Amino acid sequence: MRSKSFILFSLLFLVAGLLSALPTPATVRAQDSLRLDACRRGAFSTEEDFMMQSGEPADGNPYISDGDVLSPTGEVCARNADLIRRLVDIPVDLGLDALDILDFDPGLVAFSTELDSPFGNFTAGDLLTTSGIVIPNLALVSAFGITYNVGLDELKFMGKRDDILRFLEFAAQVSPDEWQQGILPDVLRRFNIDLWFSIEGTVWNADQPILDGDILSATGTIIATNYDLLAPSVPAGLPKDGVDFGVDAFAVPREALGTDRPEILFSTEILYDEQPPFTDGDVLKIGGGVVITNEALVDAFKPSARFLGLDALWMSFDQASGPRLTHLCDLPTIQFDGGTVAIGGSGTGLHASPLASPPALTNTLTQPCGLDVPIRGFLTTNPLDPVGNVTRFRVAYREASEPVPAAAGDPSTSAVTTTWTVYSPKLEWNGMSWSWECTNPVTLATDANGWMNAQDFMNARYGMGPFVNFWIRCDNPELRLAVWSTGSLPVGETDADGDPTGYPRPGVQDREDHYVLWLEWEDTSLTLHREDADHNLQLDNTLPVIADYPDGLQLRLPDGTTIVPACGETGPNADQLQVWGQFDDRYYLGFSLLLRGGNPPVPVSYGLHYYYDPTDGTAALKNTDDTGTMPDATTVHLRDIFMTDLGASFEDCCYVLDIYVYDRAIRHSFNGEQVNVYAGVNYSNAFMTFSATP
Repeated sequence: MRSKSFILFSLLFLVAGLLSALPTPATVRAQDSLRLDACRRGAFSTEEDFMMQSGEPADGNPYISDGDVLSPTGEVCARNADLIRRLVDIPVDLGLDALDILDFDPGLVAFSTELDSPFGNFTAGDLLTTSGIVIPNLALVSAFGITYNVGLDELKFMGKRDDILRFLEFAAQVSPDEWQQGILPDVLRRFNIDLWFSIEGTVWNADQPILDGDILSATGTIIATNYDLLAPSVPAGLPKDGVDFGVDAFAVPREALGTDRPEILFSTEILYDEQPPFTDGDVLKIGGGVVITNEALVDAFKPSARFLGLDALWMSFDQASGPRLTHLCDLPTIQFDGGTVAIGGSGTGLHASPLASPPALTNTLTQPCGLDVPIRGFLTTNPLDPVGNVTRFRVAYREASEPVPAAAGDPSTSAVTTTWTVYSPKLEWNGMSWSWECTNPVTLATDANGWMNAQDFMNARYGMGPFVNFWIRCDNPELRLAVWSTGSLPVGETDADGDPTGYPRPGVQDREDHYVLWLEWEDTSLTLHREDADHNLQLDNTLPVIADYPDGLQLRLPDGTTIVPACGETGPNADQLQVWGQFDDRYYLGFSLLLRGGNPPVPVSYGLHYYYDPTDGTAALKNTDDTGTMPDATTVHLRDIFMTDLGASFEDCCYVLDIYVYDRAIRHSFNGEQVNVYAGVNYSNAFMTFSATP
């Protein structure tokens, strides 16, 4: 029988041979169906499943599981089935306990699941990749003398990206049984990388216990104890203070390998309600302090519950990207044509709505924005770091035809100004006792040039500084970087009567223009910066224009030429009537009709008839395109209506016919406290009266 040392020597010899055969620029085959772009700056998973109450994932399913990969901007970057497909192709969610995004193209993710594979090819606690690699849990912990699966709560590859990818090329050729021979620490050293992780269980040793609140290295060292991670005032660590708060998730720069005190963000498994308080879903920084609350982290999804926990966390610490805008009209900039381009880059600034259209299309539905435009983004390279070195910021803009400003902070550059009413702690008497409530209104505003104090903004947004005390935290999750009141801009072109036409005035910044926006900021050295990208945005603040009577809306008899005048009669047996109309809108969506009257009075509606849908009940009619009726300035046959649709109410009586013409702009309202999807009028209306007889 061969000795264990001989087997180990043979395996290391095999390692050396495989290393020499590896290609230098390594490529790792991975799962191509992942939608990771939205998570380039940060990703996480929750402890609980929930229903998404805001926005819509790319697959249209608002159900979010604790195994899905989520973006802080409210997008689903990967379903659990996407992660495990190369390992086991089943419609079962196995959860997510650890996450490390290694490569966005072609899409390579390291992770672990909460449940074992139903086919036995991996267990919860194993290190898995979307390319199909399995490194058993035992291989990770063997350097600590642990001989059983202690689970995995988080993991991160440390070192240079190319070295990590070369390691994974090698790992794809090693079986799980071979990994369990204890070769992982030596292989990691040969590739100049490391694996940092936290475990689910605790391995007790009176002198140096291995805790689920420690961050460990697969080479057999403790990177940071639970005591090291938390603030000195928190009684963390065993056996020193007697409480292990656990580590459920952590993120760290890969280049921190070899540094004395790496920049670690993490979450715990239990909460702490003393000073400084934190929950087991908040993101904390090493040494103490809440970077972002769990509620704020999941806020973009608008879940019904305010706390969902945190099971996995990945962050980009890439200094190249810098602060930037991520959302216009509360929609990702990447969904706009030219929404994120190089400085001076082009685009229409229209949002392409992939899920809002019926299946039968003759055109692509694109939308401008109007009224109040909420603008979201990140102030720091790490989107979970509240301020970084940013002292103040603003959202600047120019009309698309204007030149790019020569420098950031130019006082002649237009900028968005915003005034918020935010709420801070206040001691209130409820009739029986005093209690702290978030009822004290405080004004948060930009200056006249659009500059907002970064620390004041983050304090209000995440409930820090004067917005938190021993008893209560008052965060204000509605805060965006800015809210642009585009309806307050000057009116665009007008017609002969002085009414807006919905078209911009050449050479003048107005409410119908095509704009370019970007983020500017000042750092602690008083140096001004501008974002390394532009964001195109088309505005539309004018509702459809319906032509004056009788051109805008008219009824005709079935012959198509005889017009029924207002207050006129159709005559007997005119059950079928033609509706003709004329309307114009630069960004038109559709029209609907409402027929009312009879005895007893009843309503019958027709539509909404979208300009781009040929199969909505108006085949061969309608005569509309994306700017209204066609040909322009012509009254056309829209559709037929049937008086018999009124049923028994159709008698010799007077009737009203309404037309509603809808605009397709994305509109929000802003009252200084809340940003809401605009639920008011987004249509123009005209009506006429007539009488009819069965």
